[in-house]
Amino acid sequence: MKSKGAVYYDIEHLITDHDSFLLIAEEAGQIIATGYGQLRGSKLSLIHSKHCYLGVMYVLPEYRGQGINKLMLDKIIAWSKERGVSDFYLDVYSANDSAIKAYEKAGFQPSLLEMKLNL
Repeated sequence: MKSKGAVYYDIEHLITDHDSFLLIAEEAGQIIATGYGQLRGSKLSLIHSKHCYLGVMYVLPEYRGQGINKLMLDKIIAWSKERGVSDFYLDVYSANDSAIKAYEKAGFQPSLLEMKLNL
């Protein structure tokens, strides 16, 4: 059964929240890339008390390889650093090799492996 009205992201909150920074790139009125940074409290086991979580990082396939994702990452990182936060986290599917390579090229390194079991 399909869930009606499922909402994955609260876009209004991302736009209005002081601790969030939403980016949308467009060309000729078409959205070609998206991304956001959101300041969040970090786990107590970490050295830093806050980090920036990056989400909805997406570039249309025909625009990939042009440095758009890197430009968006740079803007989010600059925004976060202006707020005194210099630790960044994101989630990426383990099978998404092109995204993993792009994030590694930007300096990201794997830090936690989530595992699942579906019975």
